[in-house]
Amino acid sequence: MTLPYRHQTQGRSLRTALAVAAALALLVGLYLVGTILWLLAVLLLFVVPAIVDLLRNPTSRFELTNTTLTWETSRLSASLPVSRIAKARFDTRWDFSVRVTLILDDGKKLRIPQEAMPPHKALEDAFKACGVPVERHHFRVI
Repeated sequence: MTLPYRHQTQGRSLRTALAVAAALALLVGLYLVGTILWLLAVLLLFVVPAIVDLLRNPTSRFELTNTTLTWETSRLSASLPVSRIAKARFDTRWDFSVRVTLILDDGKKLRIPQEAMPPHKALEDAFKACGVPVERHHFRVI
């Protein structure tokens, strides 16, 4: 893998739009068969974050160079020298999502926000290209 590694995502995507359309179609179908309105309102609450992402279209950015790691989301941003990263720990959760925690040289931990996370395999290769040791942990309960 060549550096710099850059990744950018947007909240508005075809997959999000299709998921919202499918959920709303399901809710309309439930309404047509006579489901009570308070139950439909509760189910609609699960769709609201995706609708907000479609409307706001937040952009997230991640960049890793030989010297600097930077990320920006709508709420968070950080930048640190790669030389401060002692290792990158990749944890696979029970829902198959991957969280990345950076262990710094002073022992502090810094988690990369999920909104800014690039695909984990490409990120692992980028860290290895920078000389940052990578640890993988799968399905740990604690």
